[in-house]
Amino acid sequence: MNTQNADYNGKTRTLTIGKDVRQVARRMGMLTGGCGRQNTVTSIIGYQDITFTSRDGKEIKPIEETNIVQGESWNEKTITFTWEYVRLMSREPKEIPLSAVVGTSGGSLSLDLLVFATLYCPEQKELYISRNNLYKIVPGTSTETVSTKHLTVSLTKLNQIQKIWVFSLTRAGLVIRPYGMPPKAENRVQLIAE
Repeated sequence: MNTQNADYNGKTRTLTIGKDVRQVARRMGMLTGGCGRQNTVTSIIGYQDITFTSRDGKEIKPIEETNIVQGESWNEKTITFTWEYVRLMSREPKEIPLSAVVGTSGGSLSLDLLVFATLYCPEQKELYISRNNLYKIVPGTSTETVSTKHLTVSLTKLNQIQKIWVFSLTRAGLVIRPYGMPPKAENRVQLIAE
């Protein structure tokens, strides 16, 4: 939304998904077993029904319209974002290095946590999320879905592929802090699910 290119038209707020999306999705491991593409389409369609809250408390829908349909090819399909959503996303853009995204190799939990850190980890402060709140915010972290060992493996991998944040798991919850910043309790901010 912040970069004009051949795929995105800022005037019409329309993203055209072209033939290259398959190559990108394959690199990210989203097409393994055929369900990655289906899950991605389901997520895009589901995005039409959710809302975000702006700073002034206004509810904002992200997608105005899309012609993406479950079971159809996604070549030349489009997503048109609402004006309010583009404004919200353009206000303070967050950057995720592509190398870190590709490094997650299709691990949806790792990718979720990477995006989560990008959006919510404050500068020069630790972000703490209790286990109960973590499950509510990122359902894939549930002990029914993923073991503590698997979650620890995902966090170790995240720490290896990027040098922006340090992820650590304690008995009580998840701690994300800026890379190179020593752990300090007084610099901690807690995120609580509403």
